[in-house]
Parts: sequence; structure tokens; C-alpha cells
Amino acid sequence: MRIQTLLYALLSVLWLPISDLPAQAHETSPDPRLMFMVSEFQASWQRAWRDSEEYRRMRIPYEHFVQRHPLLHCHLEYFDEVEYLRWPSVWPFPGRLYAPIGGITSHLWCPTWLLASPPDEGEDESVWKDSALRQSFRPAIAARRAQLLTALVTAYEAAPSHSWLAGQVVRFSLDARDTTGALGAAVRCRAEAWWCAALVGLVQARTGAVLGADSSFARMRRTMPDSTRCAWEDASALLQPAEQGLYRAFDCAKRDSLNAQLWWLSDPLWRQPGNARRVEQDARRTEIALRQAITQDERLPFDVQRGGAAVAEVLVRYGWPTYRAWLGMASEREHARYLMDFRRAPPSPPYSTLEYALDRLHTLPTWRATLAPFSASALDWQLAREDSTGAPAAVWWPQEHFRPARRLVQLPDGQTVSVRRQSHVEVISALNLSHPTLRRRPDDFDIMLLASTGPEHVESLDQQTKRSGDAVRLRGQLSGAPVILAIEAIGATPSGLDARARFGYAPPAPLAVLAPNELALSDVAILTPLSAEQVAVPTDTLLQWLQPSRALGSVNRRVTLYWESYNTRPGDSAQIMLRIVPTASAGLLRRLGIAAGVLSDPTQGIEVRWRDHEGRGGLTTLQGPVPAQMRAITLDLGPLRPGQYTIDISMQTRDGRTAIKQTTVELLQ
Repeated sequence: MRIQTLLYALLSVLWLPISDLPAQAHETSPDPRLMFMVSEFQASWQRAWRDSEEYRRMRIPYEHFVQRHPLLHCHLEYFDEVEYLRWPSVWPFPGRLYAPIGGITSHLWCPTWLLASPPDEGEDESVWKDSALRQSFRPAIAARRAQLLTALVTAYEAAPSHSWLAGQVVRFSLDARDTTGALGAAVRCRAEAWWCAALVGLVQARTGAVLGADSSFARMRRTMPDSTRCAWEDASALLQPAEQGLYRAFDCAKRDSLNAQLWWLSDPLWRQPGNARRVEQDARRTEIALRQAITQDERLPFDVQRGGAAVAEVLVRYGWPTYRAWLGMASEREHARYLMDFRRAPPSPPYSTLEYALDRLHTLPTWRATLAPFSASALDWQLAREDSTGAPAAVWWPQEHFRPARRLVQLPDGQTVSVRRQSHVEVISALNLSHPTLRRRPDDFDIMLLASTGPEHVESLDQQTKRSGDAVRLRGQLSGAPVILAIEAIGATPSGLDARARFGYAPPAPLAVLAPNELALSDVAILTPLSAEQVAVPTDTLLQWLQPSRALGSVNRRVTLYWESYNTRPGDSAQIMLRIVPTASAGLLRRLGIAAGVLSDPTQGIEVRWRDHEGRGGLTTLQGPVPAQMRAITLDLGPLRPGQYTIDISMQTRDGRTAIKQTTVELLQ
């Protein structure tokens, strides 16, 4: 073995553990020779990786070197310190956005999207660590790891209650892609119950058993000491900088409640058992703890003096990178000299980039949605930034992301309305199964309408099979309590493409709770234009024609409006006023309205008034303790100029009772 490899191994043994690690990480190897064997293996692995990168570096274009160089030197001296203090979450580089992690310290990290694929064996390091090595080096490294594992397993069999041994056997078994051995070691663990559960959950997570991992990590949280759980569950690094202080101001009990809400809203797909995003976060925490127990892995430092806190934050927020580029010994010496001469900081080789493939999702909602989920809009989630073709775009850098098993895309906004019945509320949601990726890859989708009132309750309301590009209309019953509604579509092909939309919805109460003689209106539904016969005798079955979007194209702007009035009867002789006016100037146009039927300028708005007995539009009465009258009218919006309009329906009965309801529609060019 080379002299520098032996020196590296010796230094690895002498590094001190970090003081604020979980309890199991304070425990060290029962035999110092085992620790040295671990460090010796890591040194051998790093040497093979450096040699692999030297080979790759000679084959990549020079511009890739130039792009990557600033990522190694993301220190304030290279940029404007005032701007960094003003915008600490986004660091401007030419053409890209990077997020420096580590604060104003000597050891900063600037993770980013993958700048260029490695020119050979371009596998994903986050899937298998040894993919960073050239194929010619892998057999020798596998043999060395097998020798190390034999020694670790022998010691572990004699001391199954030793947490360090349990963790390292699991860790190196996973690195060897021996998932059977890793799971067996985790199951045999007799250390602290929470740590053993974490190890089982890690193996299950890395083998794709999301539901099992979810259960194991839940067991981990139940058996953790309160102080350990509070630190483990700290989600502040995943939040925007302005929100982190608000989160940290809460005590642990309040954080528990907030965390439950945050992870509920961050679950990629509720219809799939287990929360894949939370499982990934717990797996990251477990893997970080395994490496912090030695304070060094093959390439990353985990001791505080050499930037271990920043490394841990990178991995908490983004997980393990797709690729790490090393720029050679000249760059290494330059960086080490800078740290020692100008920063008086200990060197921390090897210096490399942390690059992530664009197949990552940002599933956490906004802070606003976390605090008030039932008021959330679809815009409170941004899964990814995409170009016009639907491909992921490297023009953003989210605060956190993770790699899903299948690609998940966000569906466009649709239209959701509800009508009230005696003991429940009928909700109808429509949207287009549309996305640029879906248009390129036509497929059948199994689609569900889900309603969730909290982390432990998700109910399926409706289910259909549709083709990509189709309009989807789903219907179900709600109790009247606020919910998060989700439309989740699972693609049929094994290639793996799913889609979803998610938003808060506060339905009205059922009719049974309506006050006696209280007049109320339902939501106003915009339907595709229906025949005169359908409009003349409307029923709520017309809602199957709910428009999948509130935006109408320029070709056909005829629409049918459907709504219901409650506590009205045929003899009430109600007067209805329908106005469609530009949203920006609704007040002015209302003052300009005339009672004859149409506003003075038909390109600016529409106003129509009638009484029930005049027969304008259709009307059907649904009898019951609280009667409901189903109403419909067809209008031609063609003369209106493009823009956003407010549809305003007001009603007044002969005895003076009034009610009003509004919605919006957008007329496109």
C-alpha cells in the first residue's frame, strides 16, 4: 500500500467523535484494530477513486473543469460578501444557481445539479457507492471490503448489543450490495431498540420496501428518548432560511405536531402505502449517524473542525450525490494551501464537487401551507422546474429534494365545485390529464380522487381509468369538514410515470345544518355547452360535463353554468342577476350595468336579470327537508375580450332573502 494511504488510515483512527451525535454514535469499536481496518479500507477505496477520477479528468472537456472549479472554492473572497449576507440561500454563479452550505466558515459546500455525466460507466453513486470507481478497480475493492466485513461480523456475533458494530456491519453490507446480509445484521441487533429499528428501516428503504421502512422508522421514533427524537426530527434545514427561525422557536412538543403535518403534506403519493419522502429522510439521518460514528467516510469528513456539520446538512437536505468530480492534485494543493494560509483552518481532502441528477423532486409544501393546510392552493407545491417539453430544467435549486422511484409530474389546475345534500356534500373535481411529458408518452392511468383530513386519514372518493390527454372528472362525498383533495394518477407502463394535483378545500356544511329559511347558493360550475333539452330540466348529473379548466380557448366560448339554490321553492318567484365582468374592474362595470339584459359594451361584460317564472334558463326542484333548486343557463362568451372575468350570481326572493356566489373564468387569446 502506498505511504499516503497508510498515513490517511492512521489519521482516520485519530479523529475525534463529534460531541452532539446520537447516543449510539459515541460508542466506538470494541477493538482498535477494527477501527484501523475500517480506515485502511477507506483509504484504499479513496486511492482507487482518485485514480479513477484522474483517468476521467483527462477525457472531459476543459470547460467542465472550469465549471466545476468554483464549486470547490465557494468562499466569500471569490464573490461579494454583502450579497451573500443579503441572500444566503441563493449564490449567483454565471448561468446557474448554487446554494452554499455551512454559513460563513472555512469549509463551505456548493452542491448543484449534474454539470456533465462522467465519461465512463456513468452510474449513479447514490445507488451504489462503487460506481464511482472504474470497473477495473472494483474487484480488488470488493475483496478488501469482504475481508473487513468478515472481521466486523465475527466481532458482532460475539457482541450483538454493541451499537457501533451493528451499524458498521449494516453499512458495509449495503455498500457491498449485500442487502440480505445487511437485513440479517439489522434484525440480530440487540443494542438500543430505537437504533436497531433505524438500521432495519435503512435496509428496507434502500431495497425499496417503503411500507416496511415506514413502519420501522415509526417504531424508531416511538422508542427514542425524547431529547434524541427532538434532534433527529429537526426539519429546520429543509425550510427556507426565513422560516427556519420560526420553526426553531417552537419547543419539541410543538415541533412534533408541526413535523407530523409537514411530512403528511410532503408524502409524494397518498394512495401508495408508506411515506416515501419521510422514509428517505430517516434513511439519510441513519446513514449520517453511521458515518459520524467514525467521523469520516471514504471521501467526506464528519468532524466539526473540518466542516462535518456542513456535510451533514448537505446530506440531510439532498441525500447522496449522483457524482463527485475530483479536479486533480494541483487543485487539491491549491485548496489546502488556501485553507491553511488564509483561513488558518485544517485541510480536508479530498476536495470534490457534489452533483445531483435532475430526476429529483421537491415535495415539501410552502411554510404557509404547512401551518394552514386546508387553505393551501396547488401552487403551494412545486415538484420541479421544467422546460416547455416537460424535461427537468437546471434553472432552480430547491431547499431540499429527493429521488423518487418513479417520475412524478404536477397536473395543471382544474375546476372543483360542490353541491350540498341533506347529510353530506357532493364534491366534483375536473382537470386535464395533461403535461408535456404525458403528451409525448401516451399511456393509460389509474386515477383516484382522495380526501385527507390529517396524517392518519386518507379516504378514496372515486377511481377511473383514463388515457393521457383526457379530461378527468371525479366525484365523491364529503362530510363538510375541510380537507386536502388530491388527484393521483398512476401510469400503467413499467417505465414509471405518475402525476398528481393537490390543494386544500373547505366545503360548505350539509343542508341539515342550514338555518331555517336561510337562503344559500352552491358553487357556480362552468360546464361544457349542453343542449337546450339538458338545460331545460337540469339535474346534478350535468356536473359530469364540468369543464376541466377555468381557462377557455378562443375557438368555442359557449358555456353552460350550473348552480343550486337552497331553501327556495317554486312559489318564491326569486329574481336572479348574473354578471360576467372583468375581474380588475368589476366595480366600475357593475355601475355601468343596465337592467335590460346586457351591459352597454358587450365586449366588456355581460349582465342578465330574470325571474323564475320568466323561463330564462332551466330549473328543477329537489324536494326534501331543505329543498334544493338545480339551475342552468347557457351563455356565449365569444364577444368578450381576452382576460380574467368574475362570474357573479346573486339571488333575491320575494320575501327579501338574498344570497350571492362568485367564480372566475379566464378567456385566452
